[in-house]
Amino acid sequence: MGIISVFWKKGACTAALLAAVTLAACGGSSGTSGAGAPANRGDVPAAQWQPLPPAPAVDAETQAAREAILGPGATDPDAVRLWWYGVSSFVMSIGGHLVLLDAWESVGLHADTVPIGREELVALQPEAIFIGHGHFDHAADAGYIAGRTGAALVAGDTVCALARERAADGPDLPFPCLVLGSEGEPEPGTVQPIRVFADLPAVHVLQHVHSAADPMDLLEGGTPQLFVPDLLTYLLNLNTDPQEVTRFALTLTDDGGFGDPNGGTWAYHFRDGDFGLLWHDSSGPIDEGEPFAAAIRQALNSFPDCVDVQVGAIVGFGMLTSAMRDARLYVEHAHPKLSLPNHHDAWAPVIGPGAAALEQPWRDELATLAHPPELDYLRDPQDFMQPRVFAVDAPRWKLPSPGSSCAQP
Repeated sequence: MGIISVFWKKGACTAALLAAVTLAACGGSSGTSGAGAPANRGDVPAAQWQPLPPAPAVDAETQAAREAILGPGATDPDAVRLWWYGVSSFVMSIGGHLVLLDAWESVGLHADTVPIGREELVALQPEAIFIGHGHFDHAADAGYIAGRTGAALVAGDTVCALARERAADGPDLPFPCLVLGSEGEPEPGTVQPIRVFADLPAVHVLQHVHSAADPMDLLEGGTPQLFVPDLLTYLLNLNTDPQEVTRFALTLTDDGGFGDPNGGTWAYHFRDGDFGLLWHDSSGPIDEGEPFAAAIRQALNSFPDCVDVQVGAIVGFGMLTSAMRDARLYVEHAHPKLSLPNHHDAWAPVIGPGAAALEQPWRDELATLAHPPELDYLRDPQDFMQPRVFAVDAPRWKLPSPGSSCAQP
């Protein structure tokens, strides 16, 4: 699992790093979040949000934690960096800011398959947490982390409410929540430009739809996606901690359980310099005839300055009736130059297939596109916490992707 995994599993970390985790877990703010700015308190509608300030300097303990977990230079503003830590969760640095995309320590029937947990995420002192939707495997630790760091939460209304409940179990530092809306409000296909940080361009937030199985697909020629799931991971890493298993069980009904999330489903298009990144943690049905499909497809193709890198879920309920069609449509209409799949790791028995089980089917699916992107296929466990680095001024980002709206005369 790598050096970081050994450090955390065996406890052989430095005194500075231990101090950082202890301070953060006990509510010792490093002053990194900027989330306590007077303009943003409590739940703030998107239209009233005041941009967070430029990234502040961090104290020695937080810097030690960041270097131990992410490596040196993690927040240098010359590049956007991603570290995958399971399902659709990423640590991201952009423009010198450190943020989380989703927030869940990947635990359940298994344990220690990912070399980072929620205490380490607290120690990183993120400035903001962006939530794609509120199901447990995406947002169960949002309140825990925000309540111990003061990080701003960006999410639907129900996610904000549950996060405050979970934060109240601990030190409960004040944190603002940028409320994007709720399920169906604004309606799917709507894009909200929101200036989350004062020194970065607006983040364009798309309300789209959660993955879903449609039996009609089977009648129209659709087929289930067949695969051999990775079960060995669970047998070798069986979770014997009753506290963790209980915590996992209590989150299973979060935000609508296994149905449509009450707090909405959100995709985020970030920009820094010439570089644009689209992240979404679900891929819903946007085929012809589906509700809101045309509006969502149009939105995917119309982000300002288009999409350079797409980081999207390829596993969802739609695989039961239409294989990998839905995930492929998100790539087809976003027109990225580079695509990084996620939500395909062994995070839950059977429904978390493990990346190896889907690699060839996904490559075959992308090959059907007129303009397939370059593929950086994330594999578990070897790609956990391995940085992906995108220089924001690289010449390739200046060129429009073939077929995209940016390539139109």
